Amino acid sequence: MSSIIISDATAQDLQQIYEIEEESFENPYPLSLLRAYLFLADGLYLVAREDQHILGYTIGMRQFQTRGHVVSIATRGTQRRRGVGSSLLKILESRFEKIGCKYVYLEVNVKNRDAINFYLKHGYSIVRTRKNYYGRDKHAFVMLKPFSSSTSFE
Repeated sequence: MSSIIISDATAQDLQQIYEIEEESFENPYPLSLLRAYLFLADGLYLVAREDQHILGYTIGMRQFQTRGHVVSIATRGTQRRRGVGSSLLKILESRFEKIGCKYVYLEVNVKNRDAINFYLKHGYSIVRTRKNYYGRDKHAFVMLKPFSSSTSFE
């Protein structure tokens, strides 16, 4: 069995990323948007792969020089609770910190207990609620993880 490698995403990975996106989210990003993230100057786009199979991915964006935003993170259903998502998140956070971000934040559906618990386990805190973020009556928690104890959500 091969080991899992985390690397930058490429255009050749997009179809498998899109399959994971569709499997993971009620309102998946369209393939065109997933493709656009590959070419953003402040974007970080990582995949976890085993041989030629993409097991999970994450998309991050640096904003205002000091904020890291986890735009999306997902793994194939067969890979959940096996450390793939944790590895992707840790490497994304490390890259954000290396490029000068003071904290990382994300939005998560208030009803997605598994995801909320995943982020809490990784040191994130709920800092506010964004009403109707995912549509009418579909709210999101904003969760934040500072890279130092003196950082707050701006």
